[in-house]
Amino acid sequence: MKLSLNWLKSYVDPKLSTDDLAHRLTMAGLEVEGVHAAGADTVLELEITPNRPDCLSVWGMSREIAAMTGKSLALPRIKTYKPTKDKISIAVEDKKDCGRYIATLMQGAAIASSPAETVQRLSAVGLRPVNNAVDVTNFVLMESGQPLHAFDYDKIVGDKIIVRRAKTGERIVTIDGIERKLDPSILVIADAQKPVAIAGVMGGKSAQVTVATKNILLESASFDAGLVRRASRALGLQSDSSYRFERGVDFEGVLSGANRATDLICSLTNARVTRRTDCFKTVAASRRPLIVGISDIEGLLGTRIAPARIKMFLTSLGFTLRPSGKNIFRVTPPSWRGDIKAGVDIVEEVARMVGYDRLSEGLPVIKAVNIRVDPRPRAVREALAQALTAQGYLETVTYSLMGQNDLEKTGLAGTPVLALKNYLSQEYSILRPSLLPSMLAVAAMNFGHGQRSMRFFEMGKRYFEGAERWTLAILMAGKRDRDWRDDREYDVDVFDLGLEQALRQAGITGVDWGKGTYGGLDPDITAHLKLNGHVIGALGRVLGSVLKNWDIGIPDVYFGEIDLEALLILPKPEVKYSPVSVFPAMRRDVSIAVRNDVPYARIRDLCLQRDGGILTGMHLIEQYTGEKIQSGYRGLVFSLTYQSNDRTLREEEVNAVHQNILDALVHDLGATLR
Repeated sequence: MKLSLNWLKSYVDPKLSTDDLAHRLTMAGLEVEGVHAAGADTVLELEITPNRPDCLSVWGMSREIAAMTGKSLALPRIKTYKPTKDKISIAVEDKKDCGRYIATLMQGAAIASSPAETVQRLSAVGLRPVNNAVDVTNFVLMESGQPLHAFDYDKIVGDKIIVRRAKTGERIVTIDGIERKLDPSILVIADAQKPVAIAGVMGGKSAQVTVATKNILLESASFDAGLVRRASRALGLQSDSSYRFERGVDFEGVLSGANRATDLICSLTNARVTRRTDCFKTVAASRRPLIVGISDIEGLLGTRIAPARIKMFLTSLGFTLRPSGKNIFRVTPPSWRGDIKAGVDIVEEVARMVGYDRLSEGLPVIKAVNIRVDPRPRAVREALAQALTAQGYLETVTYSLMGQNDLEKTGLAGTPVLALKNYLSQEYSILRPSLLPSMLAVAAMNFGHGQRSMRFFEMGKRYFEGAERWTLAILMAGKRDRDWRDDREYDVDVFDLGLEQALRQAGITGVDWGKGTYGGLDPDITAHLKLNGHVIGALGRVLGSVLKNWDIGIPDVYFGEIDLEALLILPKPEVKYSPVSVFPAMRRDVSIAVRNDVPYARIRDLCLQRDGGILTGMHLIEQYTGEKIQSGYRGLVFSLTYQSNDRTLREEEVNAVHQNILDALVHDLGATLR
């Protein structure tokens, strides 16, 4: 867009130097890309965004500059011309292609050169002067943004204007002297025989105005923007008219442009209006008022702007403001501002007029809010991770997604799952309901790399309908850590998982154990973990069939899983520390046969009840269920550690407490000493 400053000052004088004006326009979103002299004039080259066709005219830019500088805007008064009774024959075949077509016939024109001022202004913006009729159409185009075209009426065959699609094979020679082939995708203006113009793009040579023209038919119309754009692309022909039609011209500008051009042509050519026809096919879209408050503007811009200044900006730009409460307005955009669709667009207008570089800088005011954070979940997870790491476990992090096939391999087919709607592959199509498949996948990978002993733990989430739960999973396989006092190697068993010890070290007590089942685990070696009677987890030995499915060639793999969030309801434990005893400990092994229905926890509790104040440790060594044990019984071997913090224990003192424990096991639990 080229803007002549001399032309601009006919309507508004910004009282700014050229550099200052260019800067103000750029800071209002109307970037000035260059400034150059054009004779005695100065021309600004502006980059206008596609959503601002109203700024592709001197009037549009004058409104912008008047609003941002507060100067008066003096647009010319336009004489009104009304449709005449004697009509011009106009036929619009499709109202979607052409919403309005105003044709004005002016007769008795004397075609000559344009006045010097008109020639200078057109030349300054790069337009070649032609004659006093054609130049008016270009002048009004650049002035108001409304494209126009002037025909030599005597060259219109049949005195008839038809707005229609071109016929296949039709041709036209445009005023640049080039013959162009048309097709039905192109809208044309035709007389009774042939196209005389490509609608919105360029006129035809056959009906152009020359010095011989006496009667002028002026066209002012509204064509479909998409049609004009496609025709321009198809023909490789862009004009100042098509450039504006493609971006959307003001529907109400069709009439004012026609009136302005009619007035100028009559004045310059001494012609007189004899007929006018206004062919309406559609009406302008109603402009929806927007509710905008001063607080909205100040809130988004982060600065205070006087309400009177805001009103001045908007009214100068053509907006209509009506009060709708205290410091709240119903703002109606003008017809030429089709880009204003929401309240935030109004705020942007105010910001532009102030100038983006003049808005005060500052950080937004953020209200401090004390958000209560419960540190216990993290503390529990960290304590458990520390305890398990101390036992030799390595932490794993696996995907929360898995495939249905993973569940089936693990013996968990039929478990309710949450399936993804837009999964990328079947391998990651569901959210995991258990961490067992994830841990087995890790075990399988390590086994494939030659690892035979492994200890892993992971704290991740399981997913259910409407819920997700933090869960601890542990897996152990291979050999038990070697005791330096014993040269032999032992395979791990379920008691080596150390989950109870880890919970105790994390300060979590009150978890009970009981017989139970879990998918994928051997029902004979599986226990439930319970809290207040509710099952919160399970541990046991993984079924051999499951290990085979995962290609894990280790005979015994043990797995445990516990719902961490269920543990958080427990009160925060009070941790008490005691000094490490410097006195020697004494150890006694116990081998008993006890009924299968007597849980180990009951044996442990009984031993602690008879500890005599010196029992400091109890460790289960093995469980035996072979042929040498009576049916319905199992053999247990565990060790008891006795130690005092203030003296060296005597043999007879330890023997007395130990015997008391043995007697309690026999009499209270029906155990048989072995």
